[in-house]
Order: sequence, then C-alpha cells, then structure tokens
Amino acid sequence: MRTHALWIALLLAGCAADPATAPAQQDSGSVVDAYFGDASDDAVGDALAPDTSSGDAGGSDGPPSDAGATDAWADGAGKFDILGTVSGGCGGLVAELTKPTPSLQVGALVFVAGETYARGSVSTPGGVTMFDTANAGGSSGESEVMSFELLHYCEDAILLKTETQILYTPPDDAGASSITDLEVEIAKMKVGVSVTRAYKPAPLTMSDAEVQTLLEKKLEGILRSSARVLPADRWVKQILHVFVADDAAEASVQRVVPKIGAALRADTIIVLTRTRGGGFLYCNPDPALGAECPAI
Repeated sequence: MRTHALWIALLLAGCAADPATAPAQQDSGSVVDAYFGDASDDAVGDALAPDTSSGDAGGSDGPPSDAGATDAWADGAGKFDILGTVSGGCGGLVAELTKPTPSLQVGALVFVAGETYARGSVSTPGGVTMFDTANAGGSSGESEVMSFELLHYCEDAILLKTETQILYTPPDDAGASSITDLEVEIAKMKVGVSVTRAYKPAPLTMSDAEVQTLLEKKLEGILRSSARVLPADRWVKQILHVFVADDAAEASVQRVVPKIGAALRADTIIVLTRTRGGGFLYCNPDPALGAECPAI
C-alpha cells in the first residue's frame, strides 16, 4: 500500500433494493452495472456494459464497524495508508455536510503494476469488514470498499453499518425499496454513502443522456432511502460516489450534473473519482492493478 497526496472526489452515492422489504426490486443503479446485468443495478454505466464487473467478497463474522478500532489504526502511519495514489484536494467534505445545498467534488485515484487488491491491502478495520461482507446483490464490492477507504483516508470516516445492516421502514407506495450502500461517521455526523460506476468497456462510450439517466436514477434512490431510514440510522445527508475510468466519462459527469433538477439533487454531495489502472473496479475477472478492463 502507498501513502498518498490530497483528494477531491465527486460522490455519486448509489442505492440498492432493500432485501428485507422488496427482494425482487432494484436499487438506483448505475449505467455500468445495468449494462453488466448487475442484480443490484448500482450504476447507470454498469447497466450498459457487458458483465465484466467484479464479484463481491464473501460474508464475514467480523464486527460491523471500525468504531473502537485497535491502536494499530488509532494513530500512526497505518491510519492513512491507502491502496493506490490519491490526487486532488482532500478533507473538504466536512464543511459540506452542514450545508442545505448540493455539491460536486472531483479527484483521482491511480493504481500501478505491483499493487494488489486483497484483504491484506485494505488499510482500515471498516474496509476489512466491507471486504469480508457480501453486499445486497450485484458486482460492486471492490468499488464500495475503495469508496470507504477514500473516505477514511480523506475525511477520517468510520464505518458504522454495511448495506444490509441499515434499518428502514417499508415503502409506503409501489416504488423501489431503495437502500444505501453504507453508513459512515464523519466529524461525529452520520452520513449515507451510495456508490456507482459510470462505465462502458472500450470501444463503447457513455453518452451524456446515459450518464444523466444513471445519476438521476441514483439520486432518486438516495431520496427514497433517506425518506425510509429509521431514526436510529438517520444521516445528516448522503454522498453519491461516482467512479469513472476515462476522461470522456469524467467530462460527461461534470457536464450533466448542473443539468439535473434541484429537487432531485437536493443536498446530496456528489464525489467523482477518475481512476487509472483500476480495471478491477469495473470488470470481472479482475485485471492486474495498473491495467484497465480489456476491450470487447
């Protein structure tokens, strides 16, 4: 693992179907996972790409959060190690959590040959818990782990609950039983985090219309999960963390976000992370770190 520079990320948080209330329904998925046929539909890009997204890790008997972690993570260099190299501004989300307005933050995460995505390369107890715990469905395990690792690295986030541990009321209509991918604590505030990937395998590309459909679907899911979450787990707001694998997708997200209606964006923080050499976040079987997904 490598200790790295500052980070600004655009969080486009994704919501999945609530397995307790509507197991057959889907979350507010991204283009990538939808394309891959991901059962949890966690990215619009995912919805449009062939099934190359990586599988989730198996379940764990470990603790549900890293609150009260051992001294190995309480202080010292290990606390801020992260797989890959982060660039951009880091630590800017706390101020946004108390604002009633939405925001967009952008950063990058670069992986190189010789690095390995494995349980031993995850730097935090919360990241290990997520690595070990299957999500509510789909193929977004790696991106959810790295989303938390980035939030810990930049915002000192603590994992409170994984996707299936967050409690909700049943939906009061026929709409989707959207749920949020994880709940963290940042600066003593509870924050929901939804993760998505706006991606298609080369030589395919996502149009602005596809990107907007993905983001709007995820944002709608965020509103629905925020309305249903029980008081014990209620967050101050949510982050939508969007991972993209190329410059075109990054530019498309930045063009589209201002076009989304204010009611749908609400107060959500969108964090956009441009990856390089991170094909393992998007396709299955995982390519080596430092490599992108193969073309179709």
